[in-house]
Amino acid sequence: MNTKSFLKCEQEKVDRLKKLQLPHLYRKIGIAIAAVTFILLFVNAFTINNLDYRLAIKYGMLVGLLLVSISKEKIEDELIANLRMQSYTFAFIVCVAYTIVQPFINYAVDYFVDAEKAMVKDTGDFVILFILLCVQVFYFELLKRLHR
Repeated sequence: MNTKSFLKCEQEKVDRLKKLQLPHLYRKIGIAIAAVTFILLFVNAFTINNLDYRLAIKYGMLVGLLLVSISKEKIEDELIANLRMQSYTFAFIVCVAYTIVQPFINYAVDYFVDAEKAMVKDTGDFVILFILLCVQVFYFELLKRLHR
């Protein structure tokens, strides 16, 4: 296998991954999953208060948001694809900025409340993924509405 055929094969794989999207039906399923898990999160917090349930519910919410994020629109054209990429870019930048700044904000608040117990804490994986997906979904919806 020569270099050109290897690069062509890799390019085809990347092109297939770029077009990886679920049918529009999965958007509705994702919204339903996200809504149900959001409600279950409050039910668990105020009644059961089980940490295992809370973890499962939180990751279920991430699955629902991911389904919304990667599902197609009813009419998927070049404008929608461009808006989707803009929303992914914006969500990535917001999430990185949040991940860098938030530990220092938490430290400053902890320092003013109780200086002895103040320490820089890492942002959790759920928070990062949740912000990333929420910002992408909401910003994509905003961009779609602005371009109508």
